[in-house]
Amino acid sequence: MDPTPPPPNPEQPQSGGNPPGPYQAAAGGPPPPGGGYPPPPGGYPPPPGEYSGYQPYTGRNDLPAPGSGGTNTPAIIGFILSIFGIVLISIVLCIVALSQIPKRGQRGKGLAIAGLVISGLWVVLGGLLVIGLIASYSEPDRDASGQVTTTVKTKPDKLKVGDCITGIEEGTVRDIKVQPCDQPNGGKVFAVFELPAGEWPGLAAVQAAAEKGCTDRFKALKQTPDKPSDVFFLHPIENGWTLGDRTATCLLVPE
Repeated sequence: MDPTPPPPNPEQPQSGGNPPGPYQAAAGGPPPPGGGYPPPPGGYPPPPGEYSGYQPYTGRNDLPAPGSGGTNTPAIIGFILSIFGIVLISIVLCIVALSQIPKRGQRGKGLAIAGLVISGLWVVLGGLLVIGLIASYSEPDRDASGQVTTTVKTKPDKLKVGDCITGIEEGTVRDIKVQPCDQPNGGKVFAVFELPAGEWPGLAAVQAAAEKGCTDRFKALKQTPDKPSDVFFLHPIENGWTLGDRTATCLLVPE
């Protein structure tokens, strides 16, 4: 007798074929993005090239508003000092002011610039005065024979034998005017010589040596003046002596 096989179990697949029994399908919405997987928490990020939720960075401005800090003090002081010609201090203060004003939001830039301009004018004026003084004490113009051709102010150490001067007075002589000898003059140089070198011997000793040297040289000339005259002599003072000046100049000056 053939055994009777048990009825097939509909929940167990049979070998050699598809599992029996129907499958139930349920209708639903469109498939979720991503191939059937649910979206991540919070949604999907925006597409490349798009930004969401960020504000553009505009930078930070820490500078105070112009003029909010009042007028800069160095600018005021520098401008005032420039008017009175105190240029070294005024220039420094004005430069400091120009550096401080934009950082502190102060006024006074115009004062600082004006102070620099005025200080510059003082510097130019001072330079012109120095040049003028140097020019005024320059070597006198001379002709081929060495005679002075124009009246000019010069230093005593520029005088040479035969030069004529406009005049001279006792005391300290810092400059002297020479002129052509064919004009009425106030004296004429007849000798120039050097005093002995060495340490400053004192004013009295220098005066005595210069006077003796001039007197001896005038006697050696054996000349008689056309009119009453006195012998004058120029000698260095201590400041000039320390700088190497040893020159004594002898002049015959009408009374």
